[in-house]
Amino acid sequence: MDALSAVLAPVRLQQTCWAFTVGRAPWGLAFAESQGCVRFHYVIRGSAWLSLDDTDASCVALSGGDLAVLPLGHAQVLRDHPRSVPARVEDVARCGSRSAVMHLEVGAKGPETSFVTGAFVLDDPLARQILAVLPPVIRMTPEAEQGGPSFFENIQFITREVETDRPGSEIVLLRMADVIFIQILRAYLARVPDDGGGFLGALRDPGTAAALGAMHHRAEEPWTVASLAKEVGLSRSVFAARFTQLVGEPPLGYLTRLRMQKAATLLREGATLAKASQLTGYASEASFSHAFRQWSGVSPGVWRRKSQPPPT
Repeated sequence: MDALSAVLAPVRLQQTCWAFTVGRAPWGLAFAESQGCVRFHYVIRGSAWLSLDDTDASCVALSGGDLAVLPLGHAQVLRDHPRSVPARVEDVARCGSRSAVMHLEVGAKGPETSFVTGAFVLDDPLARQILAVLPPVIRMTPEAEQGGPSFFENIQFITREVETDRPGSEIVLLRMADVIFIQILRAYLARVPDDGGGFLGALRDPGTAAALGAMHHRAEEPWTVASLAKEVGLSRSVFAARFTQLVGEPPLGYLTRLRMQKAATLLREGATLAKASQLTGYASEASFSHAFRQWSGVSPGVWRRKSQPPPT
């Protein structure tokens, strides 16, 4: 399993929301800030301006076929002209009780723009770590993404599902959301220079990426810096220095945090203390409980109780 697949394998989108919008100039839509929410806007026909605030300097021009991805949950405005007054999306939203898609119409009687908006809600510490190193706006065009035509083919497939809102669209869109999220990350990763730093740069570095993949895929193994270095074919010192430089923390520090995040998910899903200990590489429940308390500040049992949804 490659590093990106191993890192993203446990990540699941907690919630998705879709909208098909027709705007007739002058028009504008304002989307509120939403932590942990990744939004994208795909312009089907026409053109639009995207901004994170009301200054001209922040505006990004979009035309038919362009995709804008906003991975950090910022408030944003989409409109036909940088000075058009936007309406709040919640004020114009209409969604039928059986519909998976909101259908919005905004503006007056001028030139028409249509676009699809997708929103993914993530509550996963590993996903947040990747999203945190992305820019606030990523603009993608078919011409610039020639290396991944299937990505835009999938966007166009989603567009048809959203436009038509046929029976079964809800489950199709839910499944496709996972695919699109990964393809967005993969497309942006391809832009990162080979010597780029940060977590995305780590995924481009062969040795560091292989180590990340091994830790994520086999977190329960008794890894040491030496065994990880041997796994990726590097000397211990070179591996440790390179990993720390790119990832921002030493290999075993990263491994401990990864194990604890995995354990937190297991406990939330109802795993026993013994099972969580086994799947995160701890020889005993006592050693696991000590490590978990140091990481979270509470015992595994308290964590499980606090993370359970309230009874209905």
